[in-house]
Amino acid sequence: MAQSGEIGNSKWKAPLYKGVRMSTNELEVIKMLYPQYSLWLISGEIAPEIGQASPEYDEVNSKLDSSRRG
Repeated sequence: MAQSGEIGNSKWKAPLYKGVRMSTNELEVIKMLYPQYSLWLISGEIAPEIGQASPEYDEVNSKLDSSRRG
């Protein structure tokens, strides 16, 4: 993600390793990279009917789809 914008690598690591909150700048970059997760990132909710999911939802859904095919 550091390569995708003007935010340095240390800024991306701070929330994980130092417990620092993300700024709106970091959230905007994530939103641009993963627009399908916008609702989940902000509220923790998903709305698959309008294309708003979470990584966990997408993972489970992909496993269900592959088991139906095979």
